[in-house]
Amino acid sequence: MPNTLLAPAITPQTMHFDEEYVVQLRPFPGPSSPAFEAAWRDLERRSLSRNPFLSPSFLIPQTQLPGCAPQALLLTIMDGQGRWLLAGVFEKVSSSRQLPLPHLQAVRTCHSFETGLLVDATACEGVAEVLWRFLRELNLHGISFPMFSVGSSLSRLLMERCEQERSSVIIDDLQTRALTSTNEPRSDLAMSSKRAKSLRRGRRALEKLGHVSFTFSGCPDGDLSAVERFLFLESLGWKGESQTALACRLSEVQAIKDMSFGLAQQNRIRFAELAIDQQVIASMCLLRSESDYYAFKIGWDPQFERGCPGFLLAAEIQDHLHQLPGCERIDSCASPGSFLEHVWPGRKKIGTALFTTTWLGSIAARSTRVARDIYRQLRGRERSPVALDDSTETATEPFPELAGERR
Repeated sequence: MPNTLLAPAITPQTMHFDEEYVVQLRPFPGPSSPAFEAAWRDLERRSLSRNPFLSPSFLIPQTQLPGCAPQALLLTIMDGQGRWLLAGVFEKVSSSRQLPLPHLQAVRTCHSFETGLLVDATACEGVAEVLWRFLRELNLHGISFPMFSVGSSLSRLLMERCEQERSSVIIDDLQTRALTSTNEPRSDLAMSSKRAKSLRRGRRALEKLGHVSFTFSGCPDGDLSAVERFLFLESLGWKGESQTALACRLSEVQAIKDMSFGLAQQNRIRFAELAIDQQVIASMCLLRSESDYYAFKIGWDPQFERGCPGFLLAAEIQDHLHQLPGCERIDSCASPGSFLEHVWPGRKKIGTALFTTTWLGSIAARSTRVARDIYRQLRGRERSPVALDDSTETATEPFPELAGERR
């Protein structure tokens, strides 16, 4: 069922709860100021879950792109002193394939690879309770997140709230994507012996052309030369031919430069670069959120394809994680089946998550899920007597394997 957008309020909606919390839902982007962005960034540093795609340095440039989240709303919860305790960007929808009732749906911008909420780790339970009360006051029956980290601290917090409220959690489109961490320092852990041998052969092919080196480059003093190199390499090959590369649209180029400049001022962006002599032949853009890094995008020069520059770059990144400031892990942001699965051994669960906030929302979501299951089974029997698609998963209680303390 396609989403149906509801028009956002022209003026901010503000509610006070227990003389302790102030909740606002306002059009985004809207009026901004240095203090506004500083309060947002301060919440990022205190957040229960880390996510650079919820940073103002990322979101504000992204929402300037044509057709990108035209009805976005910024949801915030503040304490009595104006300190931000929660932030997220959403759309009001009248229905979706998970819930045929009005609810909030997290905005996934053109280049977001994870949605969620920023929640103060020291006040998360109280903030979650206020969030549920606010949504019910607005007759919103749930809150949903596409491309959501299932098993994260945020996921467990919201599941616990649903358990306390006896409401439902629906997880669909469950999949895994590659990641690497400091606990897995060896680059061959995820590779078969045949692939590792091919990678060594590719490196030897590159070494015949010159000295092969690897480095992490930043944007010191606003120098965007690493950004320029990345954009050029990302535009080569099939992306350039299909006009899907970032460099194919001036608005995209400007948004990436604005994002890079903003994150560079906070020491939160790096470019992993593979070079032959002085020529960079592969680059991966890494966005930082505290100890977590996210592989935003990658590009390489196809004329060096014989040397497997993408594979080699990923292997070098894993072997040099200790050189990234404060790094504990890197999320690949890659689709299932990506070549990074053959290099980075870790896995992260991603899905489309719905957390219902009302009794009616729970009943509607469960009924919709059952109807979809029946339809899928009937369609599967018509097409083939063999196994059905099992890419979706439902939960009305927290997953057993996700139990444990939030970290």
